[in-house]
Amino acid sequence: MSKGRIAVVTGGASGIGQATAEKLAAAGEVVVIADRNAEAAEKVAEDLRRTGAVAHARVVDVADDKAVEDLFDDVEHAIGPVGAVVHSAGILQNAVTTERMDRAEADRVMDVNYRGTWSVNVAAARRMKARQAGAIVNLASINSFAVMPIPAYNISKVAVRHLTEILACEYGIHGIRVNAVAPTYTITPAIQARIDSGHRDPDKIKDSGALKMLVYPRHIADGIVFLLSDQAAAITGVTLPVDAGWTVAQAYNGYPAAIEGFGQ
Repeated sequence: MSKGRIAVVTGGASGIGQATAEKLAAAGEVVVIADRNAEAAEKVAEDLRRTGAVAHARVVDVADDKAVEDLFDDVEHAIGPVGAVVHSAGILQNAVTTERMDRAEADRVMDVNYRGTWSVNVAAARRMKARQAGAIVNLASINSFAVMPIPAYNISKVAVRHLTEILACEYGIHGIRVNAVAPTYTITPAIQARIDSGHRDPDKIKDSGALKMLVYPRHIADGIVFLLSDQAAAITGVTLPVDAGWTVAQAYNGYPAAIEGFGQ
C-alpha cells in the first residue's frame, strides 16, 4: 500500500466506511471522508487529524450523478490524484414481500446501492485511467450470493457484484483493479438500530455462520484494506465474503439429515 495515496471513502462517516477510513489513515493514506452527513463526516476527519493523519471531509449524495462528478473534480483539484476508492455508501431494507414493497423505497435502494456504485466507480476510474493505476473496492453483501426476503436490497447487491466484475474487465487494461467485499450481518449503527427496533435478532445473527461470532465493521475493513493493498496486486473482479462462514454454512446446515460426529 502506497504511503500518502489519496483514498476516497464514500459512506465514510459511520459503520464500515468509518472503520475502513481509520485503518487507511493509520497506514499513512490521505483519506477523504465523503458522506451525505456533513457534520458526521467532518467529525470523523477531525478525529483522524488528531491522531496525526491527513484527512478531509466532503459532502456527497452518491445517487446524484453530478454530485459524484463534482466530488472527484474537487478532490483531484484541491487535494490530488485519487489512487484508491472504497464505495461503502448504501442503504438497508426491512423484510417485505415484493407485492407489498413500497415502490419509492425500492427505487431509492436501487438508486443508492446500484446506481451509486456505478457512478462512483466510473467517475473514479475515468480519472485513474490517465495514470494507468488505481484500486476500487465496492460493498456487495452475502445477499449477492443468496435469495433473501428484502427484494430491492437483495437485487441491488447482486447487481453490485456483477457490476464489479464487469468494471474489472473494462478497466483492467488500464491497471485499475476493481473488487468487492461481501459482508455478513455486520454490527453497524444501522444494523444495531434494527436490532433495537426488533427487526433483527442478534442471537440468530451470531449463530448463522460457521464461526459463531458477531462481525463488526473492523472485520470488514480488514478485508477492504487487503484488497486495496499491493498484496492483492493480482486480484481483480473478486467479491470476497467476509462473513464468519455464513455463505458456506447455509448449504451445509441445510443438509436434510443428521451429520454423524458434527460438533464433537
